[in-house]
Amino acid sequence: MALHVTARFIARDDSRDALKNLLITLVEPIRNDPGCDSCFFIQNTAQPNEFVFIEVWKGKAELDRHLADEAVTRAIEDAEPLLDEAVELKIYEPLA
Repeated sequence: MALHVTARFIARDDSRDALKNLLITLVEPIRNDPGCDSCFFIQNTAQPNEFVFIEVWKGKAELDRHLADEAVTRAIEDAEPLLDEAVELKIYEPLA
């Protein structure tokens, strides 16, 4: 069953551009992952320090593999000093 995932990142005021540039490098690799059905990277227009990935994964195994991928874990580690709060990851199952 497909899983819908959001990953929310809140930048510190002084690191917004650095965080955006770091995270945007992940978009194409995520989109090209065979387990990923879609990936959008968006920025909140009212709160420009907020960035969100919205992704759809084929299943739990594909998502788990993605989250354990070295490039993803490295990017999260690199992002940590740029963040104002912890990354918020939410996983949803479609109901209809």
